[in-house]
Parts: sequence; C-alpha cells; structure tokens
Amino acid sequence: GTLFTIPVTKSTTWTPPFDGTAVIHCIGAGGSGASSASSLTGGGAGGYSRKVVTLSTGTNWTMVVGSSGSSVRNESNGNAGGNTTATDGSSSLTANGGGAGQRNSSTAGAGGTASGGDVNNTGGAGGSGGSMSGGGAVGVLGAGGTGASGTAGLNSANNLYFGGNSDVQSPQFENTNGELRGGGRGGRFSFQMYEGAPGGHDIDGGFLAGGGASAADLGNGNRTASGGCGGIGGGGGTSFCAAGVSEGGNNSGAGGHGLIIVMYTAIG
Repeated sequence: GTLFTIPVTKSTTWTPPFDGTAVIHCIGAGGSGASSASSLTGGGAGGYSRKVVTLSTGTNWTMVVGSSGSSVRNESNGNAGGNTTATDGSSSLTANGGGAGQRNSSTAGAGGTASGGDVNNTGGAGGSGGSMSGGGAVGVLGAGGTGASGTAGLNSANNLYFGGNSDVQSPQFENTNGELRGGGRGGRFSFQMYEGAPGGHDIDGGFLAGGGASAADLGNGNRTASGGCGGIGGGGGTSFCAAGVSEGGNNSGAGGHGLIIVMYTAIG
C-alpha cells in the first residue's frame, strides 16, 4: 500500500523528503458557472494526469496548482479554472483548468485537457441546454462526468440539475498502491419559488465532483439563487434569477481549486 500521501495545495518548489517511487496526481481547477435570467451553462471540470515517477531528495519539483474559476454575479459569463503542472525537468505533467460557463448560450464550459502522464483524462463539461445547469466532474478512471441541465420551473423537485459525479466513490484519500480514490457526488439543485421558501441542500459538489444549479423564480420577492461550488477540480453550477426577481444574491458557483497529490509506493 501507499507509504505516504502528500497533498500540495498551493504553488511551490517541492523537494521530495525521501528517495523512492511515487505516483503523482495532478488535477486542474474547475471553471465557474454562468449567472443570468436566460439560458446559461455550467463550468467545466479540470483535467487529470497521473504518472509513476522516481523521486530523489536531490531533485526539486516545480509545482503549480491552478486557482478556481471565481463566482460571478447577475448577467455574467463564468471564469475559467487555472492549470495545474508538476515538473522536475525530466517528467512534466499538465492538467488544464476547466472552461467557463456561458450566459445566453448553449455552449457549456469545456472540460480541461491533460498531458504528460501515464494516464491523461479530460474533465467533464458543464451542463447545457436550459436555465439550470450543474458543473462537470473530474475523471480518474476515464473522461469526467458532465453536469446535468434543464429548465427552471415546477419540476425542479425532480433533481434534474445535479453537478457531475466523480467516477471514484470511497472515503477521501483512501488508496492502494498509489490509486486515487475518495471521489464524491455532484451537488444538488437549490430552487426558491416564493420569498422565504427553502432552497435545496447539499448544493456544493463533493471531492472531484461538480456543483449543483440554483434558481429563484416567479413573483417579486427578494430571493437568492447561489449556484453550488465544485469540489476539488469540479466545475461550478449556474445561477438563474427570473426577470422581475431581485438579483441581489444571484451568484454562480465557483469552480473547485486544483490539487497535486504525491503518493509514495516505495522508499529507498
């Protein structure tokens, strides 16, 4: 099994603490969803790259961890996530960030691509095709899951607007021989039809998963529609606020931050 698991959460120059063999996992940051009173799309998830490497205490790695696509308000497109890279001069892994969700459009935020690893998976795209769309999910076993989408209205209680689920489901960071597990489920929707009506729950995505969509609809009440944020690498959900509804709290979901994980499999 893995001897040590070392998460790298911010950009740094990293020196391995031991000589040995390890698996490096790079996850790009997720893009944020769009915010609008019309059609809009979710943010894409970051790419995923992993590679078996030989580590030496005499070699420095340049680690760059992508920043999440930040949330937006009212009538705005989302923001793309940042790229995550790890290189020691001989090995170089790249997991690009997810694309931004778009307003007045059916073009979803694209999933980030990846390169340089033994495995390179493209992140899931955000949902598209309606007024509520979830964010995409990071793919560890294959291409990432796409966020769901639909139209805000009375049928919102049927859970159509989840963020994409991770394709690995187990306790976070549990691993065997360098495999990355611990993925979570996509965030649920949040919907408010009347002022003061309760919204959804669990709207943020779990580890590697996309955020859920949100909407405030009908009437003239002052309601909020804050999209769910993506988990690590996941895309953010959209925020829909119907015409005539106050947009004071109309914020899309931010994308999830990037991450690098080093899992030793042998020392010496």
